[in-house]
Amino acid sequence: MLKNVKFEQLRAALLLNTGSRPSTIIRFLRDNTTYLLSTWLHPRLSATCIAYKDLHWDMRNNNIVPVTSINRIITVNMVRNLPPPKPKALIVARRVHMAITTKMSAQDFLLSNGHTINCVWSAADPNSWKFVRNSGSWFTPKVICRVESSDANVGLLIEACCVYKNEETADLVEACVGWTFLPLFQSNGVPVPNKTQSLPLYGGLPFEAGIDVDENWPPRRTFGRPSKPQINISVSSISRFKEQVVSRLPSTILTSTLNIKTIGLFRREIAETLLKETDFSQNGVRFNPTISLMLQMADQPVLMDLFKRVFAERTKELRRADKNDPKFMKKHLEDVLKSTIWPMVTGNAPQLAHDPVTRVEINDRLNLANGVAAQGALAIFSKEGPHVPFDVSELSYVPIYRQYFLNV
Repeated sequence: MLKNVKFEQLRAALLLNTGSRPSTIIRFLRDNTTYLLSTWLHPRLSATCIAYKDLHWDMRNNNIVPVTSINRIITVNMVRNLPPPKPKALIVARRVHMAITTKMSAQDFLLSNGHTINCVWSAADPNSWKFVRNSGSWFTPKVICRVESSDANVGLLIEACCVYKNEETADLVEACVGWTFLPLFQSNGVPVPNKTQSLPLYGGLPFEAGIDVDENWPPRRTFGRPSKPQINISVSSISRFKEQVVSRLPSTILTSTLNIKTIGLFRREIAETLLKETDFSQNGVRFNPTISLMLQMADQPVLMDLFKRVFAERTKELRRADKNDPKFMKKHLEDVLKSTIWPMVTGNAPQLAHDPVTRVEINDRLNLANGVAAQGALAIFSKEGPHVPFDVSELSYVPIYRQYFLNV
């Protein structure tokens, strides 16, 4: 593993806990697009490469054939008893990262996309991280977990991470201050029962034994046992109504429950394009703004939240007959995407250039996105952004893509 220079600079300055390490999940997300959400929205080819493994079209019912997978709702309730930051450490954000993996493969590869939940921290309770349930998908602690395998070794790798700012270099460095593993199946392959539990947080790299979060934490007490770092998590099932919607999602995915409907719209659009409307004599790029723009916004929660809000508002204004017309709703979906998401991702509009880490930066992004959405396509000609020639690839989709060959 390559040495993380920025991380080592913080360690040398004694700004990190002794058990802190570079985040394993973040390393996968930054080094390989395979673990981004947009990748896992693509259908996967079967072993013969002549059909799709997890995407089929039902001509009789005019809908996607449900895909069988194990569905669980994971809710992160609280992280508590973590050691306080070092006196001179500047922490700008706290996050929880998670991904499906096994105990044997955690350092080599993941079994799903990575997912991030932003935390709410208060100086009044510095050793605890809390979460806001009634918020946008960036903060919601409620996650849908779909997985094919029922292997007893399969589970969720969960990392509690802090984003530090190096005041000398202004660099942002993300460090894992504690990790844990949540098994999804029992030894006989049966999914774990619904329950709320507190899991201990460990220091070091995932599954590295014998390392505490910090060698001086928790402090010794005269009476009673010291409170060790832990994360409180709830595991539950989905309702029968939602199960019908979730069954049409990719067979393996990890995402906010607020994104279920949006991803369902994408899957229907891509199924119609590839399985219902495809002319198999054409093997090149297809002009499809809906698929292209949905893939581009999948990895940006701010854009996902913007689309969901605008789509819901504009759909309320439609007549009931229009809402029941599949062709009309397909055009409606494309129009909303082109007026809200395209101006944000094209080269001619103000860009979302960096990954926001603080609540202020996230609110700034939301305000910028709302302003662009209000202008619609006119935002493309904004004076604030550079003007570049139109590229048809911005609104196109390549049917045969390397992500189709994912075999996990």
